[in-house]
Amino acid sequence: MPTQSPDKMATELLHLHDELAANNSNTDARKKKKAQHALNRLNFLEAVMETVPVGVVMADADGQIVYGNSHVEKMVGHKVILSDDVTSYGEWISYHADGRRVESHEYPLARVIEGNQDHAEIDVHYQRGDGTRFWLRIIGEPVLNGDGERIGATVALIDIDEERRLREAQNILIAELNHRVKNAFSVVKSIVSQSLRKMSIHRNIRETIDQRLNAYATAHSKLVGTTWDRAGIEEVANDVLEPIGGGRIKTSGPATELPSRQALSLSMAFYELATNAVKYGALSVPDGIVKLTWEQHDTPEGSTLELHWVESGGPAAEKPSETGFGSFITGRALEAETGGKIDTIFGSGGYEWHLTMLQQMEEQAPQ
Repeated sequence: MPTQSPDKMATELLHLHDELAANNSNTDARKKKKAQHALNRLNFLEAVMETVPVGVVMADADGQIVYGNSHVEKMVGHKVILSDDVTSYGEWISYHADGRRVESHEYPLARVIEGNQDHAEIDVHYQRGDGTRFWLRIIGEPVLNGDGERIGATVALIDIDEERRLREAQNILIAELNHRVKNAFSVVKSIVSQSLRKMSIHRNIRETIDQRLNAYATAHSKLVGTTWDRAGIEEVANDVLEPIGGGRIKTSGPATELPSRQALSLSMAFYELATNAVKYGALSVPDGIVKLTWEQHDTPEGSTLELHWVESGGPAAEKPSETGFGSFITGRALEAETGGKIDTIFGSGGYEWHLTMLQQMEEQAPQ
């Protein structure tokens, strides 16, 4: 017998249940033989269902639960409840994350059968037969006959208790790491500030260094507070640029994520570009604006990402006689981190900065 999908097996199981109900009441020998054949197929399919590593529950078109495999009983700690209809699913006791009891109509079986949904899913805190609880994911889809008509629904029950515990532990670790990173940056700022003060360094220079450390700490904290391994360009740009540009830096581009190291480097480059625009460029005058855009292109080498920083409405841009820390961050340092190429234009209309790089899908180990 060829391998069948769970949906097809569920369809056949429900069909066989109906066939057996119709034929078992008939005394004709041919009908009895047909019923026996259907019973054999039913037993075979139910045996297959027992090999599926998740709980499976099925209901007919009226919502009556007609089948549940042994994995269901192992998970929930009680016999499969053959609820009469969709209004009786409350017999399966579970709770939402906020402690509310899950009502019958909220279960995926009810939403598929009564609400005609093609897919329904819910995570519940299920109460086992012994009173203990665990997190359970319930995924439901309709069962269709050969004519595409709904003859019932089936749900898969998946134990996600360990997944939830790991996620909570991860959130705690991220919060602790974020707290320690903030403390570390505070200590670094204090050491740098005191050292520069003792060296009689000009206050403006001390403030510039302090602001750069703040920008780096903010970007780092943002990454730690999310998925850590990746960050979206738009989110990184807006977090850095909004406090500096006050809405005069317009950003646009497709939803694009980068590995965290590249995103962190870009955030520092955005900070340097914005502060430079405030001091010397478009944002140093009332009518100046900046546009930061990015776009993706598919090439034989891979997906290429281009970023464009274009200033307008401000003074003409003049190439500095010597480069400083900001130029290093927006130039050689960023090229080394992204493997990209940076072009700058010092024109009469304003400063332009362009970065072209291959978009990395995964975080690369430091060289």
